[in-house]
Amino acid sequence: MLYLDPADIVSQSFHHTEVPQPEWETDIPHWRSYVQHFFAANGEPLSQENEQVNTWITSNERAAFSDMVATLLPHLAPVVQPQRVKTVLMAHWTPDLHMGSSVVNLAIHQLGLTDCLALAISDRGPDAALFALDGLSDCLQGKAEDGLLLIAEQKSLMYFSPLMARLQPENNACLCLVNTQQRGLRYLGYQRLKTSADFSEAILQSVEHFGFTRERLTLIGPQNCLASLPEGFTSLAVNPCLLCAAPFVALGQNWQPGRDYLLMSEHNGRISLCGLAAAENLR
Repeated sequence: MLYLDPADIVSQSFHHTEVPQPEWETDIPHWRSYVQHFFAANGEPLSQENEQVNTWITSNERAAFSDMVATLLPHLAPVVQPQRVKTVLMAHWTPDLHMGSSVVNLAIHQLGLTDCLALAISDRGPDAALFALDGLSDCLQGKAEDGLLLIAEQKSLMYFSPLMARLQPENNACLCLVNTQQRGLRYLGYQRLKTSADFSEAILQSVEHFGFTRERLTLIGPQNCLASLPEGFTSLAVNPCLLCAAPFVALGQNWQPGRDYLLMSEHNGRISLCGLAAAENLR
């Protein structure tokens, strides 16, 4: 069984992690060519007004995943037993500022881990981290091992994105140590459900699926999902600007003993949910 102790969650938002350097402006033609070919490869036109490489290069809000994760790792290191951590998963929705950087390898090196399975999960929208948590459960099933979930998002793109403009993401990172030592909340599973207009049917279905009772349950998710809940539920709206990290940050900051939790995210008519139960509430 997989467990997540909310005390083993560390998170932070960042304004920036690097200051633009004047010599970087000589790279602007290179990156303009890159983004033009990127759009062409996906069969999309890139207008001159939507290309924003110059702004991307000179922005004072640049934050790379590796920099943010490296800043947080020392805060998690005291509870990490390097000989036990054998799986490291990275989850994100937005692309890394530094393309091609291996954030999982950075964590492995900085924590002194060995013989790790390590990979990144993206292109799933805001539920990448919930899906990664389920992946850690699969990887650690039946093993006396721990795992590490890295989550990061950043706001800088080389082109205008209507989605990013609507989401207004923060530069942020969140790290979670999961364990099989029965410490913290027990992970019950993951669901991805198609929703009705008010989301309540899918949420109630998931509550029943995991065997939760309303009196001991706190639902953590987007405000638009929680707004449709019937009376009797305790809920906590996440900061939507944190994207994939949002439910984990909220859990780490607001956890209360004896409570069960249902973490959720929503995108394009589908809601993703993960159940976590307090040990005293398990049947």
